[in-house]
Amino acid sequence: MSEEDLVTRAAQNITRGDFLGAMALFETHVEANPDDPAGYHGWAESALFEIQQNGNIDDSGNDRINEGQVAAYFRKASGLAPDNAEYLAAHANALLEFDRIPMAVREFQKLRDLSASTEEVDVSFHLYEAARVLIDAVDFKTDLDRSHPFAKQYVPVAIEFALLGLGFPSADEAVEYLAKEE
Repeated sequence: MSEEDLVTRAAQNITRGDFLGAMALFETHVEANPDDPAGYHGWAESALFEIQQNGNIDDSGNDRINEGQVAAYFRKASGLAPDNAEYLAAHANALLEFDRIPMAVREFQKLRDLSASTEEVDVSFHLYEAARVLIDAVDFKTDLDRSHPFAKQYVPVAIEFALLGLGFPSADEAVEYLAKEE
């Protein structure tokens, strides 16, 4: 089977909800093509879908899928293709999913920086969604207490991401826009 056929079959498995089967096919692709970020990304996406769909705790109370490996494969894909906004966003979102907020914020900042370095990459949707999920995580961790040190650290970051996601080039320009008299 060609590598293209293998990736196509893996994608078909994802569509059918056979995430474990897709993971196995992507792993085969990774072994044959260790420099192709698509294999790592596909495996990690499949693993994340499996975790989201079916949970990650087995009958013994252990993780079925190693979340560290999922994050490592996302990191590998984004490292092999550092200008790929989708890979960066997927890595950052997985880190948020696994409650690794400081690491996720650093990845979203890389995404922000990528967008600032070129007009060809639009990451506004990713940053807006990151703001929403980050606020949810902060609220959960602090029981909606915005005076909590964790909230004080990450709410401003979420606001920055939200403003960038809304299309403002910076938080300062958003403030100027809001201060204008009609």
